[in-house]
Amino acid sequence: MSLEDIKNPVLYSTMSALAYNINKRYYGDKHYMWCTPYFGSDFQSPHFTVPPSSSPLEIYNNLKKEVDGLDHHNTKVKLNRRGIRQGASIMLQLGKINKDAHDEIVEISKISYIGQFKPLLCVISRLEAIPFYKKIEIKNRANPLSYEYILSDLPQSAFDIIRIG
Repeated sequence: MSLEDIKNPVLYSTMSALAYNINKRYYGDKHYMWCTPYFGSDFQSPHFTVPPSSSPLEIYNNLKKEVDGLDHHNTKVKLNRRGIRQGASIMLQLGKINKDAHDEIVEISKISYIGQFKPLLCVISRLEAIPFYKKIEIKNRANPLSYEYILSDLPQSAFDIIRIG
């Protein structure tokens, strides 16, 4: 279902504080997010929304547990480090950053301490998100029935950031 067709007024996404700050510093405060109109995951409901791996609440909670527990065998932090590096490579290929910025981002992603991966919940206006929307192919969703969307180059003015507990 297209982002224009859903009725929910807001979308949700979770990102790390490090990813947010890299977006702010290196990408002109433009943000790339996977998002959903559902905050949590109710996979037992007959109306399927998103599985836990795509739930902003589940992602937030898992990332928070890893950061709070200083878990060096973490999964979400490792995935976030990799995602930051992949994003830098894409931005370099697109000509949005130069090689020096790319290399800095890669190094930052590698050496940043676990506390810099604190989760941030993003609450996004659906209407403001529409111009930045990219469709996710069914095969790339966490579940074929998921309501998942990509927002690319979303300005920070289009969303609020919330910290939970």
